[in-house]
Amino acid sequence: MTILKEVEKLYSDLGQDMCGDIAKYLENEYVIKTPRSLIMGKAVDTEAGDPNGQWRVTAPNAWFVRTAVGEDHISHFINCIPYPLPFVGWMRELKNKPVKWFKLEQILRRKI
Repeated sequence: MTILKEVEKLYSDLGQDMCGDIAKYLENEYVIKTPRSLIMGKAVDTEAGDPNGQWRVTAPNAWFVRTAVGEDHISHFINCIPYPLPFVGWMRELKNKPVKWFKLEQILRRKI
């Protein structure tokens, strides 16, 4: 299965709009795609509420990974971020889990 088919299946399972999400992130934030992974993320403020609603934050303190599908997706995203921020967070939406924030230095030490 191609990576776009995997992403399409994820969005279908969630009942969400894949094309709309990709378009928003392409225009405003970051999309990293390889033949084996697709990651969408953005700089957010952990104290400003739901990161899904934050766009073009002027004083971010974290990277929020909106979608990550494929091989080594989080480590690939960390390697591609344009500048470091103190935290990185993501949520397990299929498991109905809230966003979990991790210190960037913790993640880097784990050598993802």
